[in-house]
Amino acid sequence: MGFSLMVAAACAWTGAYSDVAEPDWEGVLRKNDLVWENGIGDVWGNSAFIADGLTGASIYRMPGSDWILRWELGRTDVAAEYHTPEIDWQIPRVPIGNIMMKPSGTVVQAGMRLDIWNAEARGTIETQEGSIEWRSFIERESNVVVVETTSTGEEQGLVLDLAEEWAISGRIAHTGTDTSEIDPAHLPPKPYRVQVDGFTVVIQPLVKHGAHATAFVNSKSDKVGSSLFLLSVGKAYEAEKGREENVARAVRQAVDAVKRARSEGVVTLERRHRRWWHDYLSQAYVSLPNDLPWEQFYWLQIYKFGGASRADLPIMIDNLGPWFTQCGWAGTWWNLNVQLSYFPTFSGNRMDVGRSMITAIDHFHKERCFSSRAHPEAYTMQRASTYNLQRANGSTFELGNLTWVLHNYWRFWRYSMDDQIARNLFSILQRNINYYLLVMSEDADGMIHLPPMVSPEYNKEVAEGRYLGLLKDTNYSLQLFRWGLNTLIDLNAALSMNSPDLKRWQRVLERLAPLPINEHGLMISADEGYMVSHRHYSHLLALYPLHTINPDQGAEAEGLFRKSLERWQSLSGALASYSYTGAAAMYATLGEGDRSLEKLDGMLAVEGLEKVGANPNGMKERKMGVMWNTMYAEGGGPVIETPLSAVESINYMLLQSWGDCIRVFPAMPTRWPDATFYNLRTEGAFLVSAERKGGVTQWIRIKSLAGEPLVLQTDMPVFEMDRAITATPFDGPRGQPRWKIDLKRGESVLLTVEKRN
Repeated sequence: MGFSLMVAAACAWTGAYSDVAEPDWEGVLRKNDLVWENGIGDVWGNSAFIADGLTGASIYRMPGSDWILRWELGRTDVAAEYHTPEIDWQIPRVPIGNIMMKPSGTVVQAGMRLDIWNAEARGTIETQEGSIEWRSFIERESNVVVVETTSTGEEQGLVLDLAEEWAISGRIAHTGTDTSEIDPAHLPPKPYRVQVDGFTVVIQPLVKHGAHATAFVNSKSDKVGSSLFLLSVGKAYEAEKGREENVARAVRQAVDAVKRARSEGVVTLERRHRRWWHDYLSQAYVSLPNDLPWEQFYWLQIYKFGGASRADLPIMIDNLGPWFTQCGWAGTWWNLNVQLSYFPTFSGNRMDVGRSMITAIDHFHKERCFSSRAHPEAYTMQRASTYNLQRANGSTFELGNLTWVLHNYWRFWRYSMDDQIARNLFSILQRNINYYLLVMSEDADGMIHLPPMVSPEYNKEVAEGRYLGLLKDTNYSLQLFRWGLNTLIDLNAALSMNSPDLKRWQRVLERLAPLPINEHGLMISADEGYMVSHRHYSHLLALYPLHTINPDQGAEAEGLFRKSLERWQSLSGALASYSYTGAAAMYATLGEGDRSLEKLDGMLAVEGLEKVGANPNGMKERKMGVMWNTMYAEGGGPVIETPLSAVESINYMLLQSWGDCIRVFPAMPTRWPDATFYNLRTEGAFLVSAERKGGVTQWIRIKSLAGEPLVLQTDMPVFEMDRAITATPFDGPRGQPRWKIDLKRGESVLLTVEKRN
C-alpha cells in the first residue's frame, strides 16, 4: 500500500448528507424532550431543570399535603464564604430559596415538558377552580429567571412568591448537627426582606463581609392575558469592603437586572434567550436511531452542559452546576468531578461553553491561587475548594489533581490548536511540575520516586480490615507526572520556548520510577495492588483519558490495558455510575463496541434504574444513581459530573482521535447498525461528520480548522472524494488501513463509498 491517490469526483451534497447537514433541529430535539404526562413528582431527581450558566432552577413539587410547584434556586458562586469548623470539608455552596407557585383550587391534573430546543420548561395545572399554563426560562445576558403564566377561572390573579432559605452549609443537616449546637459566630444572620424601587428583595448577609440578595416582582406580561414573574440573584463578596457596602452592591445588582428585564419585556428576553440556545445546540449533532433512550440521554447532557457553564466568567463547573439542592459536597472537587464535568467540551464540539474551564484556570494562574504556601512558583491543588479557590480542610496528598485538570486544558488546546492556549498551558504546567520536582526523591540507584500520597478514594477506605495510609509511588501521581514531563518537553519544542529546565525534565523522565504493575495489571501504588473494589479509576488514567498506554503500542501494551481494565471491573462491589462511563470509554479505545455499550448500560443499572425514559412516577424512593431526569446522586448527595461524562463515552464509539489519528466509527456496538453524527470535533481541530447504515459507513466529511496533518482510519475499503486531493494509504500499528490526506486549513473533503451523481 505504498502508493498515493488523487481523486476528483463530482459529488453533489444531496440525499442523506444534506439531511444531516441541515436537520430539523426543533423536530430532532422535540423527540428527546422530557415529558411529565401523569403528574409532577416531589423529588429533585424528577425535576425539570433550567439554567443560564450561572443561575439555575430545578422545578418540581414541594413535598407535603399542599400542592405547591417550586423552583429550587441556585447560583454557582453563591457560597458561604466561610467553612463551619469540624463540619465542612471546604467552603460550601449555600441555598437561596424557592420560587413558589400555589394554585387556589385543589389540583386535579398537572404535567410539564422540558423543551430542549428552546431551553425552557412549561406546564399545565388543572384545578377544581380553573387552570394555569406556565413556562419558564433563565435569560443568559440578564441573568433573570422568567416565569410567564396564563390562568383561567379562580386561578386568575395568581401571584408567585419566594420562600427564602437560610444560607447555611448543607453538611450541617448531612451530619445530623442541630444549629443550636453551633457557636453563632460560625453561622450567618438569617435573611430578611426589604422593598427597593418597588421590588421585593431578600437579603442574606454572610458570616464575614459578603452577602447575596434576591430581587423579584410580579407584573403584567407584554403578551396579552399573561402575567410575568421576574427574579434575579445578586452577590458581592469583596473582602476589602465592609458588609454594608457588599449588601448594597448585591441588592443593586439584583434590582437592576430585574428592572431592566421588566423594561425589555418577555418577547425581547425570549428572542435573545432562544437565539443563544439555538446557536449552541446546533453546533454538532448525534443521532442513534436504533437506541432512542441513549440518544435522548445524550441530548439532555448537551442541554445540561449549556446550562452549567459560560465562557465569560472565571467559574468552573462544580459538583452541582447552577442547580442547588441540599448536598454533603456542595463545592468543587478536583480529583475527578471537575475533569469529568468538562468531557462534553471536546469531541462534543462545545468549545465555547467549555471555555469556562480555560477562563477560570487562567484567572487562578494570574492571581497565583494555585501556589503552594512555601513555594509560590510551585502549583498544586487540594481535593476540594469553593468556586473561587478558597480552600479549607482539603487533603493535600492527591498530587495529581491539578495535573489531571491541566490535561483537560491540554485537550482544549489539541481540539482547538490555539497557540495562545498552548503558551498559557506551558506556563501553568511548568509551575505544576515544579511541585513534583520539589517533593520527589532519588534513591541510591538514581531512581526517582514520589513521596507517599493518596490514590483518590482507594487508600482512604478500610480494605480487608486494614486501614491503608499514604502509599508510595501511586500510579495516580506517577502517570500524571510522566504525562506532564512529556507534555512540557513537547510544548517546549513546538513553541520554541527554549526552556532552561529542558535537560532537567528529560533527566527526571529517564530516571522516574516505572508505573507499578503486577500480575493483575496496573497497581494502586508500588506497595498496594488493586485488591478491593473501588469506584475511582485514578490508577488507570494512563489507559483513559491520557492514552499513554494504548493498544496501538503493540501486543504487550494492549495486554496490560486489557488485564488492568478487566481486573478493575471484576471487583464490582463498589463501582459507581462513573466507573461505568470510564470503562465504556476504555473498551471503546480497544475497539470493543459491544462491551463499551454494555458498560454504558451498566451506568443506568446502578441502584436499580432500568432505563432512561422510564415513567417518572414511582421514583420517589430512588436516592442514588442516575435519576429519571438524568441528574445523578451518590451517598453524599447530588453531583453533576457522571451523566456529563457519558457524552464522551458515547462519542468514543463514534469517533476517536488520540494518537494523531482520526478513527471514524471505531467501536460500534451490534445494537447500533445505524448512526449519524455531524461536526463532532477531534484533536488537530478537525470537524468530522459521518453516516453509517446497516453496519456500513456511507460517507465521511472532514473539515480542517487548523491545517494539521490528517490521518484517517475508516472501515471504508475504497472511497471517492469530492475534490482533487492526495490521499496516501498505509497500514496502522495493528494492521488497520489508514490514510494520510492532504487537507489544508479551511478546506473540507467528502468521502463516499461510491460515486454520487
